[in-house]
Amino acid sequence: MFHDPDFSPFTPREKPSFLAVSRNYLENYAPEAYRTDFFSTDGLWPFFPRMHYVVSPELIEELLVTRAEAFRRDDIASKALRGPVEGDTLFFSEGAEWKWQRRAISPAFRYENILALVSFFVGCAQAQAAEWRRLGDGAEVEITEAMSRTTFAVIEKAVFGASENFDSEGFIAALRPVLGSFAWRMLAVMFRLPPDWAPYPGLLAARAGSRFVHEETVKLLAERRARPEATRDIMGLLLSAKDPESGRVMTDAELVANLHGFLLAGHETSAVALAWTFWLLAKDQATQERAREEAERIAGNSEITPETVENLTFTRQVLQESMRLFPPFAALGRQPREDTTLGPYRVAAKEPIYVQTWCLHRHERLWDDPTGFDPDRFAPEKVKARHRYAYLPFGAGPRICVGMGFALTEMATIVATLLREFRFDAVPGHRLELAPTFATRPKGRLPLRLTRLSKNAPASDAERLAAYR
Repeated sequence: MFHDPDFSPFTPREKPSFLAVSRNYLENYAPEAYRTDFFSTDGLWPFFPRMHYVVSPELIEELLVTRAEAFRRDDIASKALRGPVEGDTLFFSEGAEWKWQRRAISPAFRYENILALVSFFVGCAQAQAAEWRRLGDGAEVEITEAMSRTTFAVIEKAVFGASENFDSEGFIAALRPVLGSFAWRMLAVMFRLPPDWAPYPGLLAARAGSRFVHEETVKLLAERRARPEATRDIMGLLLSAKDPESGRVMTDAELVANLHGFLLAGHETSAVALAWTFWLLAKDQATQERAREEAERIAGNSEITPETVENLTFTRQVLQESMRLFPPFAALGRQPREDTTLGPYRVAAKEPIYVQTWCLHRHERLWDDPTGFDPDRFAPEKVKARHRYAYLPFGAGPRICVGMGFALTEMATIVATLLREFRFDAVPGHRLELAPTFATRPKGRLPLRLTRLSKNAPASDAERLAAYR
């Protein structure tokens, strides 16, 4: 078990602050939220709805699994996201529309299809390593930005099929204001304002970014249709996807909307989870060395392969513990279709319910020493002894994240590849602050210091950089 003051980056407030809503809304959950099963807030400010928060595995199971049909996506998050993501995607759709999309899309994310993408994951990690090698020993890097670029390269190659016309710098620049606008759009919806017109900072940049991503995705889809013989990638699998029950296939508008959603969610959440993982390992050098030893034992001097990635057991435990302390999404929202109860609690149809993942993952009843970093919490025997729904980095139930296997395999490959070449050290004097928006991001920089472990750069550096940048 490793401890550091930065693992608890803020003090929960006894009374909510309006400023904290736009700065770090997690501060507004009182200390009791880390000990109770369920709590509610009644119109904290004018126009705010009554909201309920669930931090009990038993209630979460009822909400997301056993009575999942009785609840839909919450209005607040859905309205906030509908500007950046247009159309009825897997995220937004409900009922029969959601079911057929899920049936059609799920085969693209089968494990055998994900394993076929491991070489892409390796190549993108090696391209990042090549860039770091050019910085020299002791270089300081901003790990969130580095992982954002690495995971975006993965999206470019594994999802969009390595198009020569893919404008990766343009996409990254466009996505930054879109992702940064999410907290403001949520606030606008809570104040009953149209999020596309509410005068929040960065509104025009977010609109332009969303428009760029949509238009470029339309172009990339048309180009991919014109080359059906291209490499196996997620876009190609989706182009041939059909509902096994009805035979229905996706229209171009539906494909573009879902690709846009995968781009936003898959790129941002994996980047943030990887950044937290390397930051935690930089703090806990013993665990970093243990993960490195596993990667070296399993892969030696060879690249990670579909066969070896499955054996990175401790690396996956590190990732799981990282996502416990810093879950990519701090909350999951639902809303009852009609007035109902959840356990013993009454909930009206217009009142959103949030699974408060941040509090759940640090709950004093569910976790021993909840603010400590201990990947052995996820050893198989400990996972088996714990309630299944005490840990939810990817959601649960029918609407569990369809890309969960993709993300875990991608992240394990990247961590194992980079750990074998670099030691990561924390930068003295840096103090962590959070600024959660679409995902649980740090505020400002998350700097780490790099030390090369191998002085012999692979001969393929130039090819890797050319192929993956």
